[in-house]
Amino acid sequence: MIKFQHYVLAKRKEHDFDLKYIGNADQTPLTFDIVTNSTVSAKGVKSVPILSTGHDKDRFTVMLACLGDGTKLPPYVVFKRKTLPKNLNFPKEVVVRCQAKGWMDETLVQDWLRTVWSKVGGLSRRKSMLVWDSFRAHLSKPVRSTLRSINTECVVIPGGMTSMLQPLDVSINKPFKDRMRAKWQNWMLAGQHSFTAGGRIRKVELDEICRWISDAWDDIPPEMIAKSFRKCCITNALDGTEDEEIWGEESDSDPFEDLDEMDGDDQLYYGEYFEEQTAEIDPECFENIFGESDSEDFYGF
Repeated sequence: MIKFQHYVLAKRKEHDFDLKYIGNADQTPLTFDIVTNSTVSAKGVKSVPILSTGHDKDRFTVMLACLGDGTKLPPYVVFKRKTLPKNLNFPKEVVVRCQAKGWMDETLVQDWLRTVWSKVGGLSRRKSMLVWDSFRAHLSKPVRSTLRSINTECVVIPGGMTSMLQPLDVSINKPFKDRMRAKWQNWMLAGQHSFTAGGRIRKVELDEICRWISDAWDDIPPEMIAKSFRKCCITNALDGTEDEEIWGEESDSDPFEDLDEMDGDDQLYYGEYFEEQTAEIDPECFENIFGESDSEDFYGF
């Protein structure tokens, strides 16, 4: 952790990055049915039915990215399909792609860098810094080449440390998914559904779920994003005046406890366990799709 923090601070001093040129990106899994983990029923009943469309195992991936000043980049959505329907009206705030298995691969990571991240440096290709985990596709030679072409310094979070050093995992992914769950529940309660020949509710349309993603992402407060970057020792002041906000090397107290002062659900969560439970994927499969390798030591590019 300390090695990572020192490296980030050294890069910031070397290049004098503005906060709007420092970012974090992460893939997070979602399902078409975002059922709650709890419900309310009469005491003593032996079973509690949960209404869904039967697509709670039908997954897709959302790549979220944000900047140190609180700016949110457009969500990048990958559906498990070979082609996208042409008759749907996707929101312009969301970039939509498809892939046979519904997750990010090396080709899509490069596409994300060119279509979303490259906008951070602008037409002048201003130097930027991207912090992300050691997902295999992030470390390939073609991806490193693309990063160099858009003048981006890449910092890889050490294996097993994303729940403490990645702003999206620390405080943003769970509130985002909570907002997505609320939108799905409102859609189910509205009752304006179409049905299959067998009488099952059809799952939400792709363009509708993209609108949910856009609204849920827009609802995340910029202040929470900026504070999460400081908590991870990525954007805290170089003169040491904000050092009390980061993880302390010898402190036994919770360095994130003061975020509880934020309103509503804007608090901190430990990302890896939450993501795995939400996706309902066995740990080995989850690691292969969204995980990082603990065998990867920290290094820069």
